Amino acid sequence: MTPRTTALVGLSAALVATALWGFTFLGPAAVAPVNIYCLVLGRYAVFGLMSVAVLAARRDKLRALGARGVLTAMHLGVVGYIGFYLLLSMSASVGGGVLASTMTGLIPLMVSLISNALEKVFPWHRCLLPIGVISVGLFLVNGGADAFRAEGDGGGQLAAAGLGFAACLAWSYFVIANRITMRRRAPVLDNSTWTACIGIGAFCGALPLLPLAASSGGTSPFAGPGTLGAFLSWCTAFAVLGSWCATWFWNIASRRLPSTVTGPIIGMEAVFGAFFYLLWEQRIPAPHELWGAVLVVGGVFVSFAVFGRSRVTHGPAAAGDEAARARERADPRATRG
Repeated sequence: MTPRTTALVGLSAALVATALWGFTFLGPAAVAPVNIYCLVLGRYAVFGLMSVAVLAARRDKLRALGARGVLTAMHLGVVGYIGFYLLLSMSASVGGGVLASTMTGLIPLMVSLISNALEKVFPWHRCLLPIGVISVGLFLVNGGADAFRAEGDGGGQLAAAGLGFAACLAWSYFVIANRITMRRRAPVLDNSTWTACIGIGAFCGALPLLPLAASSGGTSPFAGPGTLGAFLSWCTAFAVLGSWCATWFWNIASRRLPSTVTGPIIGMEAVFGAFFYLLWEQRIPAPHELWGAVLVVGGVFVSFAVFGRSRVTHGPAAAGDEAARARERADPRATRG
C-alpha cells in the first residue's frame, strides 16, 4: 500500500468514526424521558457484552496482547468514554449545554498541538491555518456568541468552563495515548481485540453510574413494553454503531495517520452531530450552523493537504536523502563515480 493510499484509508476511516460518534449526539433526545445515565449504562452494557463475545472468540489474540496491554486498553475506555462524558455532562448541568458543547471545540486544538510537539509532523506555522479555521467553525456550529451568554452566575460559568476543559483533556488523552500505544504494540495488536478491551473498560467505568441512574428521576426504562423496547433498540444502535464500529474505524485511522492530522478531523464529530439533530428536528440549518460546518469541513481538508505536503518534504524521500548523505559522510567514495 502506497503512502498516499494509506493516508486516504486513514482519512476515510476517521471520517466514518466521527460520523458514528456524531450519531450518538441524538442519545438524550432519542430516549427521553428516560434519564441519560440509564442510556449510558445500557449503551456500554451492550458494548461490554459484544466485547466479551469477541474476546471469547479471539483468545489467542488476547494472550498475545498480554495483561498489561489489556489493562492499558481498558483504562483508555474508562477515560475516553466515561470520563469524557461525565465531565461534559457536569459542565452542561452547571453552565448550560451551549457552553459545554462549545468547549469541545478545544479538542482539535489540544490534540493537534500536543501531538505535533510529540511527533513533529508539521512545521508549527503550518498548523495555524487549519486549526484556526476549524476552531471558528466549531464555535459557529455550537451557537457562536450565545455560548458566552451567562445562564447562571459568573462562578457557575467559570466552574462549567473548567469542567468542559477537563472533558477536553480526557478525550485528547484518549486520542493521543491510544495512537502511541497502538504504534508501540503494532506487532501483536489486533484491532478487534483492542477495540473489545476498550469496550470492557467502558462497561466497567459505567457501573458506578448505577446509583445516579436510579436517583436522577425521569421515566424508568421498565415503565412499559413500548418504553423498554425503544430504549433497548436505541442502546443497541448506539453501542454497535457509536461505540464498537466508531472505535474500530478510529483505530484504523490511528494506525495510518499521526494524531496531528486526526486531531482536526475530530471537529467533524460536531458537524455530523448537528446534521443528525437537524434530521431529527426536521429543519434546515441556521446560517451560523451552515457556515460553521463549511469552515470545519474546509479546515479538515486543509490540514490533510498540509500533511500531504509535509510528507513529501519530510517523508520517505527526504529520509532517503538524509540516509544517502550519512553514507557519503561515512565513505565519500560511495557516491563518487
